[in-house]
Amino acid sequence: MRRLERLLAIALLLGARRRALAQEVAAEFGVSLRTVYRDVRALIDAGFPVEGNAGDGYRLSQESYLRPLALTGDEAEALAVAAHALGASVSAAMRESLARATSKLEASFDRPTRRRVSDLRSRIVVPELARRTSGPTAEMLEAIRERRVAHVGYDEPGSGVHTERDVEPLGFVCRGDAWWLVAWCRLRGDARAFRVDRIATWKTRGASYPPREGFSFADIVARDGHLAPVLFGY
Repeated sequence: MRRLERLLAIALLLGARRRALAQEVAAEFGVSLRTVYRDVRALIDAGFPVEGNAGDGYRLSQESYLRPLALTGDEAEALAVAAHALGASVSAAMRESLARATSKLEASFDRPTRRRVSDLRSRIVVPELARRTSGPTAEMLEAIRERRVAHVGYDEPGSGVHTERDVEPLGFVCRGDAWWLVAWCRLRGDARAFRVDRIATWKTRGASYPPREGFSFADIVARDGHLAPVLFGY
């Protein structure tokens, strides 16, 4: 993490907590205490309203808190559950992005809501199996967003047979403990679902693909029961 990103992350962390000790900040970002002291001083010099000291801990002044978003406690809890569950199965880079986004959101909560969300998160346990299962990567999401063709090397879950093919990524479906990429497979000339943790290689090509009538992600998901034998036929 670059220093500028860390400074912003520390400011968000202080906004999300009542008080954070220097040791806690150091452990959170994997840096030394001396680095924490230097970073906090840099925030103060830049005008951030940081209060406290190394011995007692740091916090942002009460006047600096963002105006709370129009979220109810139940909505805040739902977001916390979703972020915690999703963060257990996505790639490391996406997990970091999700953590930063969650910190920004929690910084806007009032204290009762923050305590409520923190208590709930401590009561959510994600099975180790889910933690070992690879999920979507930023590169895959970008290909979906930009409608880019991808060349993938795929090891079929049942037989282990390796195939190479070009696909048109459409979206993701989470089934049980695994993520599946739904795509138009140019090798098979039909829609297929690929288990993400069985995609051995991924290379996004420069070419974009046009929409296929009747085979949008929404179309395929809506007919999932009917198409399941085809989707998972590889």
